[in-house]
Amino acid sequence: MKAKIIITILLAFTLNSKAQYTMLHAFPGLSNSYDGGARPNGDLFFDGTFLYGMTSEGGLTPCPSGCGTIFKVKPDGTEYSILLNFSGTTDGKSPRGSFISDGTYLYGSTGSGGINNMGTIFKIKPDGSGYSKLLDFDGTTNGNNPGGSFISDGTYLYGMTNSGGVNNLGVIFKIKPDGTAYSKILDFSGIAHGSNPGNSLISDGTYLYGMTSSGGTNGYGVIFKVKPDGTGFSKLLDFSGTANGRRPFGSLISDGTYLYGMTLNGGTGSSCGSFGCGVLFKIKFDGTGFSKLTDFVGTNGLNPWGSLISYGTFLYGMTYYGGINNNGVIFKIKPDGTGYFKLNDFMSSINNQGSNPIGSLNSDGNYFYGMTSFGGQFSQGTIFKMGLAIGINEQNIEIGFNFSPNPFTNQTIISFEEEQRGIVIKVFDLLGNVIKVQTFTGKELVLEKGEMANGIYFVQVIDEMKNIANKKIVIQ
Repeated sequence: MKAKIIITILLAFTLNSKAQYTMLHAFPGLSNSYDGGARPNGDLFFDGTFLYGMTSEGGLTPCPSGCGTIFKVKPDGTEYSILLNFSGTTDGKSPRGSFISDGTYLYGSTGSGGINNMGTIFKIKPDGSGYSKLLDFDGTTNGNNPGGSFISDGTYLYGMTNSGGVNNLGVIFKIKPDGTAYSKILDFSGIAHGSNPGNSLISDGTYLYGMTSSGGTNGYGVIFKVKPDGTGFSKLLDFSGTANGRRPFGSLISDGTYLYGMTLNGGTGSSCGSFGCGVLFKIKFDGTGFSKLTDFVGTNGLNPWGSLISYGTFLYGMTYYGGINNNGVIFKIKPDGTGYFKLNDFMSSINNQGSNPIGSLNSDGNYFYGMTSFGGQFSQGTIFKMGLAIGINEQNIEIGFNFSPNPFTNQTIISFEEEQRGIVIKVFDLLGNVIKVQTFTGKELVLEKGEMANGIYFVQVIDEMKNIANKKIVIQ
């Protein structure tokens, strides 16, 4: 019997602890006019062929340090090109965060610039054409200084600003991809809601979840949830410092049971003085079950300034400082707080490796990709990759199934070698957020693209004996 379901595919693979770190590109800043990007402050986006990203400085523009750029590069480091040099008033400056895509356009924001010098929302095609400014932020009315990246429900883009709004403490907003129907969902107010968010939202289909870097009862930030129409706001946690961290700057991710995140400061790490070096935590969707998974103390990293990702049986992330050289680390840890392992200590620009990553990791199924904000040949930041071992290294046992066709455009059939009873297909997005958990009995399922963007994904299947299989698939 053929069962038809629409699912999103799990990015799930494991990292070889001896994987090779490779620097793909060194940003030259204003000293080399052939590309000119500098100081990336966000994540890479992968569409199956190119990695796309932004730099907060550099570019052939009138800004003193450059207004920033949009670029693309292939995963092997070739075909690097600038898609846009931001110019300030016309199109914005100092972009942050990452892109999302609807298959035609990339959507992003700038932290400043635009008509009011308070930031913009824009879209651009992957070949650099079709740039359009969707919104100029103006302060009180619609916010100021957007940060993080957008999420989409298929109708609206949702995001946050770090300041602006009625209380000048930031807002949550939504806007349609054509730039119409902008609406403020929430004005942050300080103690009651938190203030100054600097990251992205996630959704469970009913609520939006996020964090603020300050405000709340203790002034150290909060975890919150709110419905997309602005109702149902609830604080899940007030950060308090040593006990549970303070000042989160990354975004949350989820495994369907817990939310996971990091704070820039707080915890017991004494090498950072009274501020603390940051913590990694989990908490349930209703605000119960908070658990501190690790305290960053310096040697294992300190001051994480990005978000976690979930692959296989581990969470992966980076810290801005700490490690052997105090230039940041790449690490992995299990969701129960065990198995912490440093995968890389960033070095200085002497060896061109790069240092001080701000964003998060991404992958094409063979490598992790990321950026550093400093280091490299010109000390303006780098793009790097680190090798992966795909498949069954972390409690993964092969379950016989295949996709036909692969790559596919609209749909593909998942065929199992034997009749399956009660298998579980876990569904995650690119940030490791659980979108769907499907239980299935049978031999074939029709997987439809739906609203998924083109690119590389992974499917994870768990059978009744808890055997796990992960396979790569491509939508094009």
